[in-house]
Amino acid sequence: MSHHPPPPGSSRLQRIGVRSLRMIERLIFFIIGTMLFAAALALLMRAAVVLWALFLSPQSEVMSAGSAFLDVVLLVLMVVELAYTVVLSLRGIVLSAEPFLIVGLIAVIRRILVITVGEVHDGHMASQLAENSAIELAILTAVVLAFVLSITMLRSRTRNEDLSGLHNDD
Repeated sequence: MSHHPPPPGSSRLQRIGVRSLRMIERLIFFIIGTMLFAAALALLMRAAVVLWALFLSPQSEVMSAGSAFLDVVLLVLMVVELAYTVVLSLRGIVLSAEPFLIVGLIAVIRRILVITVGEVHDGHMASQLAENSAIELAILTAVVLAFVLSITMLRSRTRNEDLSGLHNDD
């Protein structure tokens, strides 16, 4: 963490206020990060229970048990990715959009799985419900493509900035 000299004319009270707010911000991030990791551990234990149920479930319920397992595992991934973002902010690293895009991507994939497993599990749906699901799946697919494109562009930009930094050092 870099310390900048106080701007001219800033009072001691202002500096103390800013320092106090930074400490409070760090404390809040620490608490949130701890809670997110605790939630991830609880969800991971839940995923183990659901996985065990998947092994014990009769053949007729394998799809719903598998769907429940994927749902919990993807939720764990989302929570861990958010916790990772909090850890980065605690380290003083500038927040990047990529972790949030990854969380969004996982959430959309999770929703796609819920819809498709629901359709397979329910068998024949009413025509209007099937049409609504098809429209939602098309929109979600477009969102997945947008997230993947955004992540690819961010990584490409970062890679190009890293390469240009190497060339500037020569």
